[in-house]
Amino acid sequence: MSRTLKTATSAAAITAALVFVAAGCSGGEQNAPNNQDSGLEGSVRVTRVIDGDTVVTNKLGKVRLIGINTPEEGKCYDTEATRFTRRRLDGKRVSYELGVERKDRYGRTLAYLSRGEMHNLALARRGYAAVLTIPPNEKYAERFEAAVREAKQQDDGRWGVCPRRRREALARKRAREAEAERAREERAAARRATRRAARQAAAARRRTRSRRSGSSSSSGSGSIPKNCSGVNGPIPTPPGDPTNLDGNDDGVACE
Repeated sequence: MSRTLKTATSAAAITAALVFVAAGCSGGEQNAPNNQDSGLEGSVRVTRVIDGDTVVTNKLGKVRLIGINTPEEGKCYDTEATRFTRRRLDGKRVSYELGVERKDRYGRTLAYLSRGEMHNLALARRGYAAVLTIPPNEKYAERFEAAVREAKQQDDGRWGVCPRRRREALARKRAREAEAERAREERAAARRATRRAARQAAAARRRTRSRRSGSSSSSGSGSIPKNCSGVNGPIPTPPGDPTNLDGNDDGVACE
C-alpha cells in the first residue's frame, strides 16, 4: 500500500471516529433526564401528620409546606385538610424540594413534598388550601394561584363548604335570637299582667274601704282617730285612711 493511500485511510478513520463521538455526545444530551425543573433533592419518610400543611419526617424534622395555607385547628375545613394530608402522606416515602429560605421563624423546614403529584399543589387544586406566598420561596406561586382560582370557581372543598356552613350558622344564630326575643316579650307581658292585676286588686280594696267608711260616717261615728290607742275594737277603715289605721288594706282598722 502506498504512503498516500495509508494517509487517506488514517484520515478517514479519524474523521469517522470524531463523527461517532460527536453523535454519541449529542444523543446523550437528548436522552438525559431533565431534572432541572423538578428540583427534587432527595426523599424522606413522613412519620406524623400535624395538620393539613405541616408534617414530621425522619430526616428533615418538622416540615411546613411552602406556598399554601390550610385552615388552622378549629376553623372551617381544618379536619378535612388534615385527613387529606394524612391519607396521602402519613407513613409514606416522599420526595422533597427545599425552599430558597429553608427554615421559618419557628424552626420548621420549608419544603415542597411530592408523592406522584406535588402535595402542596394537590391541596390547592382540591380546595383544601389558600395561597400563601412568602418571598423568596415563590418558585411555584403562579401554579398555586391558578389552582386555587380554579378551585374557587368550581366551589371545590372549603370554597363551597365553608360559605354554606357560615350561612347555616348565621341562620341558626338568627333563629336563636328570635326565640330569645320572643321569650323576653313573653316575660315582659307576664310582668305587665301581674302589675295590672295588682293595680286592679288595690282599686277594689279602695272601693271596699270607701263603702265601709261611708257606712261609718252615716252612723255618726265622729272624727277619725289619729291612732288605735283610744279605739274600742276593730272599726271600719276611715275614708282614705289618712292616719294609716288599716295596715293590711283589708278595710278593717285597729284589728
